[in-house]
Amino acid sequence: MRRAMFYMLIALATVVSSCNKTSQTSATTQTVKATDLPLKATQYIDTNYPDASVLYVVTVTNSPASFIVTLNTTEELGFSKTGEFLGDGANFHGGHHGGDTTHHDSIHCDTIHGGHQGGGHGGPPPHGNGIPVDSLSSLIKSYITTNYAAFTIRHAELDSICPEGAVTEVVISITGLEPLKLYFDAGNAFLMQDSRVFYTAVPQAVKDYIMANYATYTVCNRATKLILANNSIQYIIHLRLNKVHLTVRLQNDGTLICVR
Repeated sequence: MRRAMFYMLIALATVVSSCNKTSQTSATTQTVKATDLPLKATQYIDTNYPDASVLYVVTVTNSPASFIVTLNTTEELGFSKTGEFLGDGANFHGGHHGGDTTHHDSIHCDTIHGGHQGGGHGGPPPHGNGIPVDSLSSLIKSYITTNYAAFTIRHAELDSICPEGAVTEVVISITGLEPLKLYFDAGNAFLMQDSRVFYTAVPQAVKDYIMANYATYTVCNRATKLILANNSIQYIIHLRLNKVHLTVRLQNDGTLICVR
């Protein structure tokens, strides 16, 4: 009987110790400014997500990630205290590490800035020109349901793009793929979708135009591919020269459309 009681006490102590460890390692977060991010983190975001803007940043304790950044594409990025990219930020809220640590080859474009023409899940609500998903036009919702049935609407905002002008930008996502952005005009008609591609994958005619006209600029390693309502293809190239950022929109054959 004594021996059985002894083992029961040991088991109870083990459970209590385990509970204490769990409570001690629970991750806690606090919202901070984007300017509080380490330089290496801002460079990584600007290079690999030049089409996006930062919605908010939180610091994390008791987690391998010290910072979790939420973009207006709803993507979350985890960074170490020194700004090293660690993977999907969603994996670090609970204090454990499960993110994809694959890095993209980068050309630094230095500072976080707004999207090329232009919400996160969880955390603070959208700000600025953000639109609650429930408030989207029924025409937009119907278009997405019909043409992107397997996707989920993640974020929406008002924006202005060249040369179209005022648009509604809607971010949709599906498991396993990067988010897509859909653009609708003032009458809620579909204009185009965009997705990220590596600059190395854009047509040679586009690269030739950039080289001929922006040789002194650094090209971010991610570009944006646009598929318009008529199925024509265009590209947006993200450039940097010191603190000057440009987005150059070109047709598939390298013909200039506009510069911002």
